[in-house]
Amino acid sequence: MTFQRAVTELAWGYAWSRPGLEQKTRSILTLGILAGLGRFQELGIYTNAALSSGVTINELKEILVHITAYCGTPAGRQSFLAANETLKARKD
Repeated sequence: MTFQRAVTELAWGYAWSRPGLEQKTRSILTLGILAGLGRFQELGIYTNAALSSGVTINELKEILVHITAYCGTPAGRQSFLAANETLKARKD
């Protein structure tokens, strides 16, 4: 409960609600950061958020290619797998 409150206040209450960047841009940045940190389960979760914020499937593919180029092929592969699992589970 304490951890969830801290995350909610810091990330969603502060970082995500600040002016200066669109939600779509924040989503793209978050995908890159999570891939770079090797947090592929979280990347799958935030794939949904990115799509909800306006990232298209084609943009998602380009983001994942960019991740592969800058984070390396193992990170790129795991990112593609995490995003693919999320896409398969979506109901739209």
